[in-house]
Amino acid sequence: MSISVVKQYSVFLSNQPGTLKNFAELFVKEKVNLIAIASDVRFDAAVVRAAVHYNSEISHALTKAGYTSVKTDAICIDAPDRVGLAFDIGAVLHAKGINITSIYGASTTAGRTRFILVVSNITQALSALESSGLF
Repeated sequence: MSISVVKQYSVFLSNQPGTLKNFAELFVKEKVNLIAIASDVRFDAAVVRAAVHYNSEISHALTKAGYTSVKTDAICIDAPDRVGLAFDIGAVLHAKGINITSIYGASTTAGRTRFILVVSNITQALSALESSGLF
């Protein structure tokens, strides 16, 4: 189990064929590994959330390519897959009055889960999660 801080880029894209491919190609050209990605599509526009390791930087490439983006610190939780993990994370943060503004993740067939969380207070959230004894 690991908890770390990562960078999340929220990028506004048009909702049309090839847009995500072109966006993802920037990460390839910059040799930046996507550790998680999620999208929210509304009619003709989309917001894509792309998480990368904290030491990776792609802001310059996104700006140069004409993308509007917002960079945010996020929490990455890598843990054994189990029932109730999302509930436990939510309960720990709720008990400290910390709001989760964004969460996405997935489980693998190898029994691992990764969640990416953007929260109202990352310092308090890290402290609460690390001292919770759940992980």
